[in-house]
Amino acid sequence: MADELVVSGPNAVSVTTSALLEQSARFWLLSAELDDYRGRLASLNRVIGDGILGAVDAPRSAVLAEAAIDTALGALLRARDDCRRLGFGLRNAAGGYEFADRFAARMGQELAAGLGYLAGVAVPHLLAMAMPGLLVMGGIGAAVFASLSPEGRSRLGSTLGGWLRNNNAALNDPGFVEAVRYSVMAADDAGAGLGRVAPIVGRVVGDEGLGLVGVDTSAAVVAGAAGALGLARESPVTVAPRSSVTGVPEAGGVRDRAERIPDEPDQIRIDRISARGGPDRFEVYIAGTAELSVSGDDEPWDMTSNLVAMGGGSAGSYRAVEEAMRLAGIDSASPVTLTGYSQGGLIAAQLAASGDYAVNGLVTLGAPAGQVAVPHDIPYLALEHSNDLVPALGGTFASSEPVVVRRQLFDGPPPPGDFVLPAHRLSNYLETATLIDRSSDPRIEATLRRLQHPAHGTVTSTVYLAHRVTAPDIAP
Repeated sequence: MADELVVSGPNAVSVTTSALLEQSARFWLLSAELDDYRGRLASLNRVIGDGILGAVDAPRSAVLAEAAIDTALGALLRARDDCRRLGFGLRNAAGGYEFADRFAARMGQELAAGLGYLAGVAVPHLLAMAMPGLLVMGGIGAAVFASLSPEGRSRLGSTLGGWLRNNNAALNDPGFVEAVRYSVMAADDAGAGLGRVAPIVGRVVGDEGLGLVGVDTSAAVVAGAAGALGLARESPVTVAPRSSVTGVPEAGGVRDRAERIPDEPDQIRIDRISARGGPDRFEVYIAGTAELSVSGDDEPWDMTSNLVAMGGGSAGSYRAVEEAMRLAGIDSASPVTLTGYSQGGLIAAQLAASGDYAVNGLVTLGAPAGQVAVPHDIPYLALEHSNDLVPALGGTFASSEPVVVRRQLFDGPPPPGDFVLPAHRLSNYLETATLIDRSSDPRIEATLRRLQHPAHGTVTSTVYLAHRVTAPDIAP
């Protein structure tokens, strides 16, 4: 498990590491120290120079010392200039790597878009050729599944889950994750090919052009299709506070904020920081997906909310957070900082993008929020593991400008088989958050400074729990 952080803007992918800029900053600091030492030595040399030594008939050793000082001054000057050149070169190298990564990412997206369009054109023909075999295999599979007892079906599900956990290396491979990201971005191009839309039109309105269609429209189509099958149907939600405590400390760095994300069954935590002579300030923490169901359970943090939210619809989890914020006393003028993990990060980004709140900071961890158009003036820090599949499902950051911090897990031994997606675990993101708090990368430091606020006084922390009011006849 590597401790190296990859820090970039929204479009760079893999090469620009914080180590380059941190080392550059060290060289510039060293050059300043050398310049200071050189100035002190030069001042001393001006006080006791060749003229004074000659006037007092100084011994030869003093004359040699004067010559050594002159040599030292020249060496310090050369060392200072070398440090400056090295610092400048490392900074330029970082910029060059970032430019190369952006170019490679753009080319990869263009290639994926072209392949997606061709796949959309070819799919009907391929399906027509494969349909007889698919029908036979599907019929056999359905007959076998129908013949199983409930216990047998449960064992089958457990067996499949165990197999995925024990063979999860591919799902946690950075190359596979990037392939999924590009595939997600190419979904609209595949739709254009399927609909026989002219390629140039598809490029103009798609992610590579105006962005009128993209990941959100593809997710909306999936959510609509699931709704037509009676699945992934949205419903009203109810929200109520579960507990409240006063006197907790204010959130500090990224690790502190990540630790305040609620555990199941709670989904929302809101810290109210009382101000002296000013408005109260709020910190909102939003949990990740708790239930993988799309069949109308009472849990709003489910796959239904994931699909609807990614499609730009009114997800149950989004409405639940809005209601919790209303109950906490947050209005359109209340300063608020949002922190979310996984689905919670997607919801946090959408709240920041809504324009309904005075958001002064956003932190997301493992969130599929790439396509959310967060205003550029909001300090935005996005944590992603390069082998975490979930953020890749949100595509690239095409409409926002976060400081993206990536880290690769399991770059040595294979990932553990306890979970299908161990790189997505919040516990692993807590470790990454600790590294971020310790980082001296200038982009991280600048963003963290904007996320910090003066201590105001008393903090009251309230945890909220939301439930769905199931209504099968309500469509997303």
